[in-house]
Amino acid sequence: MIMAQFNQMQMMQQAAIAQAQAQAAEQIRLQQAAQAQQVAMTTQSQPSPQSEEKIKHLEEEIAQMKALLAEILGRDSQKSGISLHEALKRQEVDEEILKDMAANTNPGDTLVDMHTPAAKDTLINYLNEHVRFSDGVKLNRHGVRIVALLGTTGVGKTTTLAKIAAKFVLEQRANVALITADTYRISAVEQLKTYSDILELPLEIVYNPAELAASIERHRNKELILIDTAGRSQHDEYQMRELEEFLRVNPRIEKHLVISATTKYTDAKQIMNKFAQVNPDRIIFTKIDETGSLGMILNLLNDNRCSLSYITTGQSVPDDIERASSEVLANLLLEKVEE
Repeated sequence: MIMAQFNQMQMMQQAAIAQAQAQAAEQIRLQQAAQAQQVAMTTQSQPSPQSEEKIKHLEEEIAQMKALLAEILGRDSQKSGISLHEALKRQEVDEEILKDMAANTNPGDTLVDMHTPAAKDTLINYLNEHVRFSDGVKLNRHGVRIVALLGTTGVGKTTTLAKIAAKFVLEQRANVALITADTYRISAVEQLKTYSDILELPLEIVYNPAELAASIERHRNKELILIDTAGRSQHDEYQMRELEEFLRVNPRIEKHLVISATTKYTDAKQIMNKFAQVNPDRIIFTKIDETGSLGMILNLLNDNRCSLSYITTGQSVPDDIERASSEVLANLLLEKVEE
């Protein structure tokens, strides 16, 4: 039995070496083809379409071979530990993203143990290239910053707004005002009133766009105005139009779409598509502590124009909220594997 396992490991290693050699040969071919194309371009006014197609084909072949090599080596690496590739796979990161990561990094970079600094660096570098981060809310040098939180019901908008407000009041001594347009839920108003009393912040309740515009004007001397909106179903066109009218009262409103990390990827994608009509500037993911998989975040934001601003990890105010960054997201993705 032991000899059979040993022989099998040797065969897999030999196959991996053969794949690596083939990949190296393809890289040399690509370099030679690129050099040949450069020479051709110096003698011709326009490059040959056939040459461009050949280069593109070679690049695709190398990308496929690197992804295949990562898959082959990954099977063996899992015996001694969890590789970065396997960790992200367990986090339900899309297979196409995993292939792209393997194809656009050095051979073996996605196969190192997830606990090593090299694995974290590889993930951070990929996130920096494919996910946008806004590092939370920032105050203006001059004039008031206006921020509205929007999203579906039950995603934690009110609690998140209170966390942001508390951070600015307690850490920066900022002059903040709160406005709520969530008049559908009495509990939401009461919850926000409790936080406003604790933080000693003014709170206004508005019922229509005209009242929102007037409230913003009254607090134009503040450093930050935070607006809590009512939860809107992405399936209700009337509610979406109503939200659009509220947000149209001031072009300076910075819109943060709040999505629960417990949401299914297909639903989260639909939410982003439907809320696109109000042009959200940022994304906030809440309830990180209530799910065992965060791959949906990477799947949703990969090469997306919206940037990630905050991540919340619990109900505690003002704690359990972090300004988003590639390092923060990488840590959470890797930590979730071992929970």
